[in-house]
Amino acid sequence: MSAVTPTTAPDPQRDGATGLVCALPEELGSLAGRARGRRRSAGLEILELELDGEDLLACVGGVGKVRAARAAALLLAAGATRRLLVVGVCGGLRRALRPGTLVHCTRAVQADLAVREGRELEADPTLLEAWSETAFGPAGWFVTADRPALTLWRRLRLARAFLGPCVADMETAAAAAVADAAGVPWAALRAVTDGLAPGGVRTFREHYPAQAGRAADTVEALLSRLRA
Repeated sequence: MSAVTPTTAPDPQRDGATGLVCALPEELGSLAGRARGRRRSAGLEILELELDGEDLLACVGGVGKVRAARAAALLLAAGATRRLLVVGVCGGLRRALRPGTLVHCTRAVQADLAVREGRELEADPTLLEAWSETAFGPAGWFVTADRPALTLWRRLRLARAFLGPCVADMETAAAAAVADAAGVPWAALRAVTDGLAPGGVRTFREHYPAQAGRAADTVEALLSRLRA
């Protein structure tokens, strides 16, 4: 029988790339055109970039928790062991979170997981602080579910369970769970496309083109702030 080599969590201070995961191509923003290389892994494309002297690996994983977890795992396996960032858009679950608002994640929760243990994960405080200093916006809960909360009734039902600012999305908690299990710090930033009002589908379609890439476009400033 061969010996089993113990595994250890990666050290965020060692050499390693920053990973970035989003659901749709538009959510890469201007980063999509700055890739210096591309490779494929398990059917997904990983973009290789250099921002402010630091390596960044980005992946468009697809919509939903399963696809987000897959993309996050591939990024970590490809060398994104320094930190994992999640970007994209979201639906506001408070009336003050209007379209165009950038929202930072303090805690991600798998809203449709039947058990409570392990369904809530806190973002890395250092990343959260640095990102908040370079991309201004409120911070709150990211409520991740398997289906979009497009009706006012569903949004009110989700919002009732949480205090303070909160938004609905379909990927953050899953990607965060992969990073947390590997000991990799993570943070998330999303732009609101539709708020707590009727007509969610129409509002989403109206605002998505302008808001999709806004969070990704703040990543270079975040990495500069972290290096400083």
